[in-house]
This record gives sequence, structure tokens and C-alpha cells, in this order.
Amino acid sequence: MLNNHSHFSLLELYLSQADNFSWVIATIVNKAGSSYRSPGAIMLINSLGQTHGLVSGGCLEANIVLHAKKVFDNQQAHYVEYDMREDDGYAAELGVGCKGKIGVLLQFITAEHQTLLLSLYQRMKKGQVSYLQQTFSSPEPQSLNELSLFGCEGELLITTDKNNTQSKNTALSQMIKQGDTHANFLMVRTELSLTKISAPINLWVFGGGLDAAPLVSMAAQMGWRVTVVDHRSSYARQSVFRHASHIIRVHPDNFAQQGLFQQMDAAVLMTHNLNLDAAWLRLLHETNVAKYIGLLGPLERRGNVEALSHIQDSAWLLQQVNGPVGFDIGGELPESIALSILAQCHSVLHHRSGLALSGKFINS
Repeated sequence: MLNNHSHFSLLELYLSQADNFSWVIATIVNKAGSSYRSPGAIMLINSLGQTHGLVSGGCLEANIVLHAKKVFDNQQAHYVEYDMREDDGYAAELGVGCKGKIGVLLQFITAEHQTLLLSLYQRMKKGQVSYLQQTFSSPEPQSLNELSLFGCEGELLITTDKNNTQSKNTALSQMIKQGDTHANFLMVRTELSLTKISAPINLWVFGGGLDAAPLVSMAAQMGWRVTVVDHRSSYARQSVFRHASHIIRVHPDNFAQQGLFQQMDAAVLMTHNLNLDAAWLRLLHETNVAKYIGLLGPLERRGNVEALSHIQDSAWLLQQVNGPVGFDIGGELPESIALSILAQCHSVLHHRSGLALSGKFINS
């Protein structure tokens, strides 16, 4: 996977090198005002001073490494705040534009932490949601190095805190009920952070032509897991789709028995064959798992594919199928078409409008 910032990619990298170095994990546990990254973002530092991931736009990382050296020395967690709201403070010194404050917790990763992080990684690989609890302020400094992992219903799965005997967390139950991705709460004189950690997005690309290669590569760059499906021998070659998590060679007529649609967030149909696109669309309708479906080609072609699919559910076709796929950014090359498709897919999966952040219409 090409991504260097998502939880899944960072844990994958850490677990592959865990025994080669000592490690510190830095986590944003709270913020006020504007910041580049949100609470829950992590960064890994090894004992050679090498870093992976970002908790800012790159302006704080060097200073975080300095704090990490202290954590390596005494193997004790350390909490540091960066306040960018003061004109004569840290923001002015660094010349940054963000006017916010973030709190970063640095924790020394022990063998117990490694076991917990492995469990978190395995849950993400299975498509499961987890919640990570960290203490960043406490009268007992040693508690700052504790991690607790909860399941999607708020049940305690594993913890490095030997004094943690709770099977349920009331604050977490409320957080899950409200659909929040992060929350801070106070327990007696202890401040804690709770972060929702979801599995990486699973994108399925039906059609392994050369024009699909940039789409797969860009999606992998964002930390998505990509499956390429094509039964044709000259398509979906490993040498072209090096960044795909899986390449499946199967015809849609033989696919139903395999039951592989369990983990799918999005699908893009780009076989350049009307009958194949129609067959895959019919299977996507039957399983109804994908939250986003993109269909390559003009509007007339979409009508032909839908007719060949024999799907009678017109409401589903209207709501679920995005065709012609992508945003209108004036792209003709495979790379710009991939950018257009992924931007639309990303906005749908994250429940965003896809409009300009300025609130203005572009080129209006």
C-alpha cells in the first residue's frame, strides 16, 4: 500500500518492522480551533529517528521527534500542546497559518502495546470498526502510556492497563450512539481520548484495462484497498496493477458462488464491454453492498448497460449508479479521469456535497 498516513498503512508498516527498532506512537488527542489533522491522527517514530505519518502539515514533526527522544530515554509517555493561536507564540516562530491548538500524546510502544496494535490491525483487515482509548492527563503519569481497545458495540477487547476491569465504557456508548468519530471525557481527575478507527475503504474495479491503472494507483495512494476483477487473460496483469491488494480472474457468470462481496465500499465498472458491465451491475444490485457505484462512459452507454442488466429497480439505479462517472473537471487522460472518479467516490463515501470549500461555484 502506497499510503503513509492512514492507520491501516501505518500499522502495517509498524508490524513489519516492530522487532527491528524501538517505537513511539504520537497521537493527536484533542484540538481547539483550526488544525491540519484531526484528533486520532497518528505518527510513528522509530529509535533511529525515522518518522512515518503526519500529525500536522509538516511544521510540528521535527519538534515531536525531539520529544520522542525523551520518551525513548525513559520509556514513559509524554503529552505536549502546540498552541498556534498566539501571534507571538509557536505559530509566529514557525510561520504557520493555522490558528488552533492541538494536544499530542507520545507513547512508548511495549510488547503489550504491540499485541493490542496487532489486534487493531487484524480487525481493520476484516472490515471491523474499533475504538482506541488513551489517557493524556492524570495524577498518575504512568497511566499516560496505557492503551485500551474497544469493539464496535463498546465492549472492551484488550488493554495494557492492568487496573482496567471495565467491560463497558459509558462515554464510549454515548459516542457510538451519537455517531462521533472522536471524544474527550473526564473521569475523576483523569482526561481521556476516544477515537473511532474504521477499516480502510475497499474499492473494487471491474475491468483491468490500462486505463484503470491510474485509478488503482491513486486509490492505493489514499490508503484504500483495491481489488481488480477481470477474467480476460490479457487484462489485469500484475505488472501493471502492482498496487492492487487483490487481482481476481473470474467471469461474472461464475462469481456468485464465490461470495467475495463481503467487504466492498465502492465499485467502478470499466470493462469497456456492455455485456460485462451489465452482468457486474446485476450482481452489484443483487448483493446491494456498495455505497458507491461508478459506470464509465456517456449517458447513452449507461442506458444500454442498464437495459442489458434487466434490473427493474429504477429507484436503485437512479440513486446508486453514478454514470457518467466522476466530476466534470475537463479530464480526458486516464490520470485526470481517475482523479475525477475518485473525487466523486470520496465525497459520496464521506457524505459530502462535492462543492468547492469556498462555497462558490467554480468557473461560474
